Amino acid sequence: MESKNFYGKFSSGASFKNMNSNFYSKKNISYVSEIIKKNLKKIGIFRKKYKSRFSAMYNSIQVSYEFQRLLFESKLDLVAKKFLKIKIDDLLVRGMQLRMDFPNDTRNSYGWHQDNAYDQYNLNSKNGVVLWIPLIDTNKKNGTLVIMPGSEHSSFKCSKKVKKGNKYESEQTLVKKKFLNKYKSKSINCKKNSAIATYCGIFHKSGINTLDHIRFSIVVRFNNQFSKDFLFYRNIKIKN
Repeated sequence: MESKNFYGKFSSGASFKNMNSNFYSKKNISYVSEIIKKNLKKIGIFRKKYKSRFSAMYNSIQVSYEFQRLLFESKLDLVAKKFLKIKIDDLLVRGMQLRMDFPNDTRNSYGWHQDNAYDQYNLNSKNGVVLWIPLIDTNKKNGTLVIMPGSEHSSFKCSKKVKKGNKYESEQTLVKKKFLNKYKSKSINCKKNSAIATYCGIFHKSGINTLDHIRFSIVVRFNNQFSKDFLFYRNIKIKN
């Protein structure tokens, strides 16, 4: 499915929206994607040759000021504000992440999951938004985002913690099978520097990258911290 069909649309009934430059500034994100494009092969070689150094570099990027400030300089908070239809002061930034999906990497792949199942900030999925921003053009071959339309308003109670793997066991929070059977999946082709926005309860996962280059993307999560279902408020009893 081509996400371009959703350019500029902001109807609340859609499973996701694709925001072009009319909704946010791509200047700084475009700069990052151009650097990646020029050094794509070098990054892959560096990772294979110096795995521990590469891991240290990757982890450092996640918490660096230069990376984190992209969130505001690229006006991603305005995308979240428009999508959730709230005041910008009501936003909570859960986090910003740079993803690198390597060719044919099935060991680090994640199953069907919901972002709201991890933080559980809001009971209502419509009070949280996830922005998925590819830094290279994405499609089914290089493992683009896969979603289940119709599941976007699902509660985090649809998920449970499970242990995955044999030699390298890890704990994941995945959607229960009985809920997966209700929906059909769709792969979303997306141009670099566009932003796919969807509610935090949608069932989704990344596809497998079967090409010979790394797929880079940025993921940003926002929540409405002043809604009645927000984690720090929903159990407070107010006396009249």
